[in-house]
Amino acid sequence: MVDCDDQADLWQFFTRGVIPNQNMDSRPIQNHTILWNPNRTRIPKVELGEHNHAILDIDTPLSNTVEIILGEHPDLVLVPINTSQEIKALRNLPRTLQVFSNLAKNTGVNPRVIVVPLGVSEYSVKKVVERIEPTNRPNDFRLAPAFPNLQEEMQKAVYSDYRYIWSNENQDPNLYNYDLYNYFDALLTC
Repeated sequence: MVDCDDQADLWQFFTRGVIPNQNMDSRPIQNHTILWNPNRTRIPKVELGEHNHAILDIDTPLSNTVEIILGEHPDLVLVPINTSQEIKALRNLPRTLQVFSNLAKNTGVNPRVIVVPLGVSEYSVKKVVERIEPTNRPNDFRLAPAFPNLQEEMQKAVYSDYRYIWSNENQDPNLYNYDLYNYFDALLTC
């Protein structure tokens, strides 16, 4: 796993709140390795070792994201649209999708792109997507089914309990009606 933002969210999640010490600090966690890389140092494929996948957790302007995508050639990009940023995210969605469309046309980098409505109606996202010319959308693009508005439960699970929201450990009773694990699994395997 690779964390490219300055907030250490992914790092702190897997280390249960430990703060990284320096750039390129790494820590084995079960069958994963997490790497703290706030300087966005290029990571040679040799250093990825036995790992089949890398997850880039990026909180950065779109231009920096494009640079990282060009350098790493991801096979999947998730574009979340969450309730707290819904208006901004929907306004920026056409530009974001066009960037991925242009990447495929101009560089051959063509990851699967999945827009994920988190607590936002699938219909509101679909309305925006339908207004985008098909040539300005990525070749391998889809809209995931809407995820329920569980922002409060998600924040508690991730930032306080350091657990997956679908785990049974200390699970909020409000979550029992949702098949959360399969929702997220379907994002990665479809």
